[in-house]
Amino acid sequence: MSATSGQDKFGEARFWDKVAGQRVYAAFDQSEYEAVIDRCLGTDLSGKSIIDIGSASGVSAALFAARGGKVVGVDISPELVSQAKSLWQEYADRIDFMVGDAEKLDLADHSADVVFFGGVLHHFPVRDKVYDEAIRVLRSGGRFIAIEPNRLDVFELIEWAVADLRGKLAPSEYPIDPQVMRQDLIARGLSDVLFWTTRNDIPVLNQFPVLRHFFSRQRGFRLKRPILRFVDAFRAPEARGTFFVIQGVKR
Repeated sequence: MSATSGQDKFGEARFWDKVAGQRVYAAFDQSEYEAVIDRCLGTDLSGKSIIDIGSASGVSAALFAARGGKVVGVDISPELVSQAKSLWQEYADRIDFMVGDAEKLDLADHSADVVFFGGVLHHFPVRDKVYDEAIRVLRSGGRFIAIEPNRLDVFELIEWAVADLRGKLAPSEYPIDPQVMRQDLIARGLSDVLFWTTRNDIPVLNQFPVLRHFFSRQRGFRLKRPILRFVDAFRAPEARGTFFVIQGVKR
């Protein structure tokens, strides 16, 4: 157990090692990653050094490499790192996958143009050291990018409560308030910090096997859309989306 973050390191590694034995894991669909990369970084990443923290099975790292980036993928799970190395051999000259801890990166100061977290920060009850490490490895002008579950979205909170009851959560998962995270990053000296929401959905429906076929992330919007439209009329923009994307620039 880390005294810094309250994260159960052993439990996290064990959980994700098990996931690696079940499937190729990515927190988001390819189209979702691509939308974030397009908006934050553009299509040509040639010459860019990117640290993908929590790289899992390597899907996001491969997308960065496909655009010309030089990527280091870091994950706490040895099994996911092994799986990623096997899956993405076509990018072996542009991706280095390694086992590591986001709170203690074995990477040089000022060595990256981008630090990316794809659904990772919410696994740390206290994120101060993770932020500090990300900022340490960023060059001046480098970009911090994260996609995280939105604590302000009521549908996300309901889904998390059901997932917890079903034993589907990793040991230390907590949704994040994007407004609080924005202030934390500004306090650490990042500039141009902004966020936007994504995945306006009712994900709890996907938690029930009998409904999953009809209400996946891509299905069931004939019913979900009018419900979301009604609820959105009564809530602020930052609460409309089960996830949010946040980015900032190191001065």
